[in-house]
Amino acid sequence: MRTLKKIILFIIPALVCVLAFLWFYKPKVVTVFFQNPDYSRSLYKQARELQLNNGFKAAYYTYGRISPKYRAYDAVLFQQAKCSAGIEDEKTAIKKYEKLIKSKPESPLVPLANYNLGRAFIRYNQPAMAEKQFLYVLKNYPGTDYAMGSFYYLGELNKNKDKELSAQYMLKYIALAPGGSFALNCYDGLKSLNYRFNEKDIKHAGIALFMQQKYEKALEYLGQLPESETWYYRAFSHKALGNGTTAFNLFKKALNSYIDPSTNGSKVRRAMEAYVELSPESRYRSWTNILNRTHRARDFALYRKAQLMSLKKSKKMYEEIFEKYPHGNYASEALWSLFWYEYDSGDYKQAIELAQKHISTYENTKATPRIHFWLGKIYEAKNEPEKAKKFYNAVLLKFPDSYYALRATGRLSALNGGNDGKWGTNTGNKLPPGDLQVQMPYSYRELEQRHGPGAAEMILAGDYETAMLFIKDDPFLDSWIKFRKEVVMSSIVTARNAMAGILSRPVPSDPRWKLIYPVYYSGEINRNAVLNNLDPVLVLALLKEESHFNPYAVSSSGALGLMQVLPSTARDIVRWKKLGNHYSKELFNPEINIRVGAAYLGHTRDVFEGNMLFSVAAYNCGPAAVSGWLKKLPTADADRFIENIPYNQTRDYVKKVFGSYWNYKRVYGFD
Repeated sequence: MRTLKKIILFIIPALVCVLAFLWFYKPKVVTVFFQNPDYSRSLYKQARELQLNNGFKAAYYTYGRISPKYRAYDAVLFQQAKCSAGIEDEKTAIKKYEKLIKSKPESPLVPLANYNLGRAFIRYNQPAMAEKQFLYVLKNYPGTDYAMGSFYYLGELNKNKDKELSAQYMLKYIALAPGGSFALNCYDGLKSLNYRFNEKDIKHAGIALFMQQKYEKALEYLGQLPESETWYYRAFSHKALGNGTTAFNLFKKALNSYIDPSTNGSKVRRAMEAYVELSPESRYRSWTNILNRTHRARDFALYRKAQLMSLKKSKKMYEEIFEKYPHGNYASEALWSLFWYEYDSGDYKQAIELAQKHISTYENTKATPRIHFWLGKIYEAKNEPEKAKKFYNAVLLKFPDSYYALRATGRLSALNGGNDGKWGTNTGNKLPPGDLQVQMPYSYRELEQRHGPGAAEMILAGDYETAMLFIKDDPFLDSWIKFRKEVVMSSIVTARNAMAGILSRPVPSDPRWKLIYPVYYSGEINRNAVLNNLDPVLVLALLKEESHFNPYAVSSSGALGLMQVLPSTARDIVRWKKLGNHYSKELFNPEINIRVGAAYLGHTRDVFEGNMLFSVAAYNCGPAAVSGWLKKLPTADADRFIENIPYNQTRDYVKKVFGSYWNYKRVYGFD
């Protein structure tokens, strides 16, 4: 015991002396190993900024000052390797990749590090080591993008020593990744090897050339094979080259003879749509011809044809869709259409039966909140308010973000003795100044639990590109990172699609909602809303649905910019409102586009005497069309009027805009 005490008494002073020596004579060593995590993160940020500005050498040494104890040290090694490659110091890059792989084998960066190591060996003129490395990637990470790239590099590495093996690697790449970034390189490599393609190879090469938009070259290869095997790529190649008649005839032959049960369903649907687009006959007649030619994707063809007809005439087609294809993509909408036919005809008993069938069959489809809402309307008409409330509340509980939640809220208010706000807006609203920042969907603790400390640290350091290498299958975090990187449209769509798959929607204060409904251009929107006596929240909602905040958006009809204004409409509005000189190219300028778009919405509001429902519809299809519908369709019940709008696009547009308006109000607390 005394001996142990003596040892301890000796070790402690000795350790203190060593640390003191290091502190005075090797301060960098002590700093690196006893570094504050915040300081490590600060160094990482400095280094990353230098790296992104091509200051690779300075970045490398700044990364080198970070402690190996830093919890994202795998990212530090990874970035040092990339910096070394940036200054063509491949020897150091190799060492750093090897150190990362050996010291951090569980890191999510290891697969990419292994792949990059193979490429570094090529640049360092060590082909044998590179080949060994790419073979390792193929074995350990099959099916990944890294494995696909390895096929290409293995093909290149074997060009001069084993031409047959080289060709097989390149053919493998083309077969597995015809749309990949190395597909054309592989094709050129095969040509340089004078490789003689067999029939299977010819098909793969033709498809790869098609995927790379080399349509004429693709046809040279595909034309050597039976038409029945290559019709899809040949037809779309001719279509892309402007050979409409040739493409149409190929689609016609395919529908008559080539489409069989093994044909990919999405290809069949695309071929049908192209046939209709190119057909000299009417769309109605073209869909009829398709239904007579093939039984493949019949529910799709039936649905598309039914959309061109009145409900009375299309009723049997919707019945066939639901009865024969109840689990298809169009059955829910078909059943809704049958329900609406009965409701609109006044047969509430039959409508209720169809609605109950829909509820028991489809839990979460686009039509589900619609069905619940209209069941509420039926029970209101039957003077059964408690049953009506039950279905309105079901909409609010299960689909609080739907357009029908807006309308259910109005009807519940009316049933409880208040007013149905209908499609009313509030010109007293004001968007907060500046673009609003969106909180990360999780706390950093939750982020670390979900994706590990590396992901959390990279987010804290603001290195979102590297953070994505740590994150797997998290659409909301993916959306948030896209938001931070200002990839706005993709951010919105990613979050929206993820939210649609959640059966129990989160509360309005959940930050995920703001990813779907962000706020941009608030200053311009506020200013022009005041000038035109509009609710800025409605202008924001309309802008969001028109362009998803893309100032350079162009529609198929030629509408431009944030609020998708047609140049001809802009010229008229500028003249009527005396907005000054205008050139259509300036519609890509956000300030001008919002000015003109808001003025046009103000104009449609004036045409319809302040009725914003009709104004929004007119913004989409023009005041003349809406005025015509008001003369022909029943308007006593505006909800019913909307469902009967003849233009599918305008009917959906009204719901989308007011659905976004409702969500902006509930998420941000606007009146």
